[in-house]
Amino acid sequence: MDWENSRVQVLMSTYNGERFVAEQIDSLLSQSWKNLEILIRDDGSTDGTWGILEKYRKRYPNIRIIAGQNVGVAKSFFELLKMSDGEFAAFCDQDDVWLERKVEAAIAMLGKEQGPALYCGGKTLVDSSLNPIEKQNRERLAPGFGNAVVECICTGCTAVLNRKLIDLMKVRLPEHAILHDWWSYLVAAYAGKVLYDPEAYILYRQHGGNVVGAKAGFWGGVQAKAAYLKKNKGKLKGQLGDFARLYQGDAPKDALVRQVLAAEGLAGRAKIIWNRKIYRQEALDGVVMRILFLLGKML
Repeated sequence: MDWENSRVQVLMSTYNGERFVAEQIDSLLSQSWKNLEILIRDDGSTDGTWGILEKYRKRYPNIRIIAGQNVGVAKSFFELLKMSDGEFAAFCDQDDVWLERKVEAAIAMLGKEQGPALYCGGKTLVDSSLNPIEKQNRERLAPGFGNAVVECICTGCTAVLNRKLIDLMKVRLPEHAILHDWWSYLVAAYAGKVLYDPEAYILYRQHGGNVVGAKAGFWGGVQAKAAYLKKNKGKLKGQLGDFARLYQGDAPKDALVRQVLAAEGLAGRAKIIWNRKIYRQEALDGVVMRILFLLGKML
């Protein structure tokens, strides 16, 4: 495939995003990658978002918009994925700003892959006025399925999927995914390849309306992780249960999923503590994860 001329579809889900969505769309229209389409699904907004989208649709032929019922962020992105027909698809939030080479950098890495592949990368945290807070571009990440079962290193707004990964995912979508980015990481790590780019090509806006945010500094990171864990307690079991039902065939990875799901029982929890194939990226996180498994607070 001549990937240098490939059609890339940006998949954006919007919901009550009138404050920032125009700035985000402008940054998409300024991308250095010119063979770009923008597919936007509005998830039942009640503010002025739809009117803003209509204005852009009338002005730009490469923008298509769909009015949808409110199904939540993960399912909204999955609906977009089912509609996607480009060679590559990039997930896009409504409130960030993309630097002009974001798509180009992703395709430069993804274009050479033959099997299912996922690109994700670093990001620059900014405040609501785009003033920099912190760069999050950890260079020593080790993507892998043993990580994907307990942690997501793929921030959705940085994610780009190739056609083979899209085709694999769109016919086997879950009911209980924690988020679309974590599910994409799971599938890519199971059946293909995950490419992590430490460079930051996105201004990741932090404000009170974020679905998932990030905090600067050590204690900010601890607070964010604690809040995320509390919010998603009980959802990991649903996500992995769906994954075990939908994806089978790699015996070692299948066994890993079963082992995590078995950690509801005391015997299963003990096995998790000693299983080094299951890991988080940071050593302290790994210790905390094992303690939470032992206490029965992860699933």
